[in-house]
Amino acid sequence: MTNIENYGFTLIRERELSEIEARLFELEHTKSGARLIYLDREDENKTFSIGFPTPPENDTGVFHIIEHSVLCGSKKYPLRDPFAELLKGSLNTFLNAITYEDRTVYPVSSRCEKDFLNLVDVYMDAVFAPNLLENPNIFRQEGWHYEYDSETNSLSRSGVVYNEMKGAYSSPDEISGVALNRALWSEDIYKYDSGGNPEHIPELTYESFKAAYNKYYHPSSAKIILDGKMNIESVLALLDSHLSGFEKRESTLLPYNCKPRVAPPVTVSYEISENESENGKARLIYGFVYSDFADKEAHLAVSVLSDILCGSNASPLKKALLDRGLAKDAAMYAVKSRGQTVVIEIRDADEARLVEIEETVREVITSLAKDGIDKSRLTATLNSIEFRLRERDFGSLPTGIAFAMSIYGSWIYGGAPEDALLMEDTLASIRSKINTNYFETSLIKMTLENPHRAKVIMLPDKTLGRRIATTEKERLDATLAAMSESELQEIIKAEEELHLWQESEESDDAISSLPTLSISDIRAKPPHPEATVRNYNGAKILDCNVKTNGIVYISLYFDASDLAGEELVQLSTLSTALVNFPTEKRDALSLQNDIKANLGSLFASFAVGNRDGAATPYLKIGASALTSKSEDLVRLIGELLLTSKIENESEVKSIIMQVKANLEEGMIASGESFALSRVEASVSQVGAVNEYLASYEAYNLLCKIAADDSKISELTKDCSALLKRLVNRGRLIVSIAGDAPEGLAEKIIDIIPTSDEPIVRKTTPLCAGKDEFILLPSKVAYAVMGGRSDRVSENLGLMRVVRSILSYEYLWNTVRVKSGAYGTGFIPRWEGSIAFYSYRDPSPARSLEFYRQSSEYLRSLADSKEDITKFIIGAVGEYDIITTPRVLAAISIRNYLNGHSPKDEEKIMKDMLAVTAEDLILAADIIDEVLSNGSIAIVGGSEHLKSLEREPEKIIKI
Repeated sequence: MTNIENYGFTLIRERELSEIEARLFELEHTKSGARLIYLDREDENKTFSIGFPTPPENDTGVFHIIEHSVLCGSKKYPLRDPFAELLKGSLNTFLNAITYEDRTVYPVSSRCEKDFLNLVDVYMDAVFAPNLLENPNIFRQEGWHYEYDSETNSLSRSGVVYNEMKGAYSSPDEISGVALNRALWSEDIYKYDSGGNPEHIPELTYESFKAAYNKYYHPSSAKIILDGKMNIESVLALLDSHLSGFEKRESTLLPYNCKPRVAPPVTVSYEISENESENGKARLIYGFVYSDFADKEAHLAVSVLSDILCGSNASPLKKALLDRGLAKDAAMYAVKSRGQTVVIEIRDADEARLVEIEETVREVITSLAKDGIDKSRLTATLNSIEFRLRERDFGSLPTGIAFAMSIYGSWIYGGAPEDALLMEDTLASIRSKINTNYFETSLIKMTLENPHRAKVIMLPDKTLGRRIATTEKERLDATLAAMSESELQEIIKAEEELHLWQESEESDDAISSLPTLSISDIRAKPPHPEATVRNYNGAKILDCNVKTNGIVYISLYFDASDLAGEELVQLSTLSTALVNFPTEKRDALSLQNDIKANLGSLFASFAVGNRDGAATPYLKIGASALTSKSEDLVRLIGELLLTSKIENESEVKSIIMQVKANLEEGMIASGESFALSRVEASVSQVGAVNEYLASYEAYNLLCKIAADDSKISELTKDCSALLKRLVNRGRLIVSIAGDAPEGLAEKIIDIIPTSDEPIVRKTTPLCAGKDEFILLPSKVAYAVMGGRSDRVSENLGLMRVVRSILSYEYLWNTVRVKSGAYGTGFIPRWEGSIAFYSYRDPSPARSLEFYRQSSEYLRSLADSKEDITKFIIGAVGEYDIITTPRVLAAISIRNYLNGHSPKDEEKIMKDMLAVTAEDLILAADIIDEVLSNGSIAIVGGSEHLKSLEREPEKIIKI
């Protein structure tokens, strides 16, 4: 970091952070006052993020709308949507913007230096010179606007954020979170929903929107984070070019008015389907503000205590509630912000027994505090947490992005930026307190004796959605009735201006302003490692050829291809239940403590392979540990698989009810996933198997089983028998990755019994209709259309480029921009299926029509002979993800289970790079072929069903 003054910055301090192998530099831009942190680490992936304190003053979601709007064109890049353009033609590894409860951040990352500088340039111009200040159409599109229907003489509202939050407010979790914050923070900014309440978003005016931007989006309030190996001088020079036009002013500080209060109980309603019973659907949520953001030890203590009390069905608080029949599920977790909050959430209870629930919560906490928490359990839980903290495996999320988001959690409040990244001292301190009464005292102080707490009671309501819709219509009708003719004409004119702006052609100058890459900028990507396959003692071993720093990852896959259709519920239940049951040696809690004490993880799940065109379900056992704990891996895997006692029917019922509730939540929160599953289940074996394992068919079966104790008993016996049948060497594939001692896989295989029983493969029939509507309580819809053709697999490279074209150009401009859906896209699969989808969509019927017209769009693009290089680059970037050792191992295993090889990947990459505009005609033909015999699935509410031109062939009522 030499000569930084030449780029307008002053070095404030530097510090070696050996814990994360980085050197931290803290800088200030001398003229503008912007603050900057640079983490110089050996990471080829380069990260940039800029953040601003954005304290909400109401529920209009102004900062959420600003977050969307600053990315809709700027002075230097006057396109309507540079963000979408970047998605089309960037090699980014992360590209997003996020509104938190009190801050807004704009993070990007890329391995490519040129691409990284391009992204930084576009984002800096977006936040400091946005077009939103001069163009009200941006506010109307991203925030909200009126739409007038002359045929029915009626008003409605639309807008991307407005529709997003209508979808969010269909979720009970969102409703409870907002209600809890309002109760806890009655005099602080956190009582407001920074995302925006749909009821209040229309109160936001364009003038207030601009005023909020001008107040908070200034370099003096900005906090910039850089991470990774980069040409720091080039980056600082680029930042200076954007910052030097501003004069330093007083930095915005986040207000904080944390007045402890015991809030009066709050009761709120959430909508359930008219087919559901209201009995047993109440929820009880406690919130306790327990510390300031800087108290890392308190936050870590909450993580430990949350796992102790509610980490599994065998944990004391959760077990007491389940055993007494008071609830179906319970969770405890921390919410980290300026004031750290611990939440205890109890789900699916009878309203009449809420007092018993409160007494049980008090009883369990009091007992643990008085009698003491088992020290071995504290040690085990802390070991498990420490393993995850040291592993720092963020999956496909770049490490630099994860670091940046953590830094803001301290820096934005005035704390040291690095505090959130350094845990060694905190771990040592809290470990030294295990043999004291620290945890017991903390538990009582954080909960029962906490002077800052609130309680929310959630009650189900079958007619809530209908009443909200009626009220909204009445308000809109009243608004229309009170309008003068000139006011109505202004609304009509504004809507016309919006549509004209959305449909206007971008100028050549605007298009050429955006920095681009060329094919030569694509790095020579090394192929993912191919697993080395060998046979041993009747089983297969996959050596994933992935190295780690002292950690071993191991997975066992047991072939379950002799299960099909409804029988697959046995596999999904077994995989969920396995670690919740006792073994022949001890109870479930003791087993879990042993796992946490000695391993990084040990879990059961399921997987589906598609090797040689046959869908194969597997029981999967996954585990990780330090290399020094390899013997414990063998011991605990053996105990779990060979001695588990699946006998407790009430425990099986509890697990079924929990899975069922999670699936219900998922249908509302991620309806596109369920609609996509229905479409794929109608066209492919893999889709059908997944549907019975984890989507609507699974949900439907679980509902039937949960309602009949005899079926629970039968399923319990089936799961016990299935475990014994599946656990044999003839069905086993063992994958191993990392620093494993020689012979580890062989040791595991040797403890698995063998059997001469042949595996009689069964086939799961396609299990969904061609035209379905899943009816549930939701204020927005999710629309999916798709099908399958071998030509998709044969031309997968082409179809991946088409994904980039359709998702970030055609569908973005039609389904998202014009129709107001929060998200949309196109997906091609290895096995030959394709699907269009929308997310939080106010107009599913319109989206379906846009899907059908996509092939014509591709043909017109082919006829135009437009250069599609940017789409090729974007497609390559999308599939060149960040890979940790664990992710690399997972890819290696997935490729084997699906019959893919590095050569297949190389061919697809070669095909992607060779795509021309003329090839889009072939893609259009494939899409037409697929959709002509494809399927449709829509998830939504009754108003969306009524809006369809014709009634679907099948209506599924949840």
